[in-house]
Amino acid sequence: MNLEEHLVECPYCGEAFTALVDPSEDEAQYVEDCEVCCQPIVFSVTDNGPDAPCSVRTRREND
Repeated sequence: MNLEEHLVECPYCGEAFTALVDPSEDEAQYVEDCEVCCQPIVFSVTDNGPDAPCSVRTRREND
């Protein structure tokens, strides 16, 4: 498993933090709590191919 570091912003409190994501699947979605406010963040990870970093989008759990 190759994990990639991504700087993301919490959609609740706005704080930025580094998240480790797994780009091994073409598209993946999972929930992880914010390191600052502990609210659940939905991460959407898309693999962009072998020569490009994956894309990471975050949103609130109920959006």
